Amino acid sequence: MRKYKYVVLFCTFLLAASLVFAGSGGAKKGGAPEKAEEVIKIGALFNLTGPWASIDGPAFNSVKLAVQDINDAGGLLGKKVEVVGIDTKADEAETVSAAVRLCEQEKVNAVIGYCDTHWVLASAPIVREYGIPYITAGATHPRIPERSGAWMACFSDSAQASVMAEYAYKEMGYRTVAVWIDNAVDFSVACCTLFMDAFEHYGGKVVYVDYYETGWTDFSALVTRLKSRENEVDFTYNAAIPGNVGLLIKQMREGGIQIPMYSADGADTTLLAEVGGRHAEGVKFTSHMTLESKDPIVLKYINGYNEMYGRNPENSFAALGYDAMMIIAEGIKKIGSAEPKRISAGLTLIRELPGVTGTITYKAGSQVPDKTISILEVKNGKYILVKQAAPEYVPPKELAK
Repeated sequence: MRKYKYVVLFCTFLLAASLVFAGSGGAKKGGAPEKAEEVIKIGALFNLTGPWASIDGPAFNSVKLAVQDINDAGGLLGKKVEVVGIDTKADEAETVSAAVRLCEQEKVNAVIGYCDTHWVLASAPIVREYGIPYITAGATHPRIPERSGAWMACFSDSAQASVMAEYAYKEMGYRTVAVWIDNAVDFSVACCTLFMDAFEHYGGKVVYVDYYETGWTDFSALVTRLKSRENEVDFTYNAAIPGNVGLLIKQMREGGIQIPMYSADGADTTLLAEVGGRHAEGVKFTSHMTLESKDPIVLKYINGYNEMYGRNPENSFAALGYDAMMIIAEGIKKIGSAEPKRISAGLTLIRELPGVTGTITYKAGSQVPDKTISILEVKNGKYILVKQAAPEYVPPKELAK
């Protein structure tokens, strides 16, 4: 998202919301709306169509799976859990409208939203105005909590960028990199900025930086520029969104460039191998887990997903959706209440919660869990674990604009 774009969205919401309140006598801002006593309602905002569908769709599927598992085990506080999902179609007006609807009409107890930073920043500040807790399944920008009030089920870009920079420099022996940034996406700008800081911290050199935007389908200009300097560069780093990553590596290879391509968790999508085809082989990226794990928690989750949807989970964002719902459930159990304002207090008490994507703890004052990062590599169309690690150095989150 371009700078300050979410602020404009928020102002748009304030105008729209004032009209809603004037016409309907809606819930008072800053206070919790009245709740139906017979169920605990969880709102879910995801882009089930558009460029983020390949990660948001699986995440939403897993929220529903988690709700089923919770209800099969007796619900929460003796009540049934219900999920109210809305497809916001990668549309900003739909996002604002859906956030208002969940809080104003559906009167949800908590909201789970999105796997991309832009959409979290467009929706979470609205939800915060109603005093309702919001947790993002997979949006990784390190400043999400301070900018929107949202909790995170995932690690931050500071962590994943540093782990990949350390791996490239120390284990692969790379010393120079060219960085491609999607200048229209908060996640890409932040993650690439943090990666460059970490790579230089370890001793590497950023040879040059190039830019593109989400809607592009022709990356030939970037490919040409990289080709002209290929002998100066050991590898490329590109924190692309799911809808672009396969096309980027395909055009890069078809342009004759053979140096390695490294990426971030936006590459953990079936689209990387499907669109990239044979050109995707060898691409490495950071992500939240490996679905090849033999951990009993992971195996139980995969079996449940398969039973519900007739296929295995598509990526780690699916697992993050499951964990996000279980984090909310744990917060409710810890505090003994589903009152929105109290759920946040319950989240602060979570320590060593076993999750599909790892053990989850929120340290005092933090809304970002400490978790290990997985590095995956495309081999024969599958995403194979290379290693898991925690960052030795964490770039300052203030570098992420």
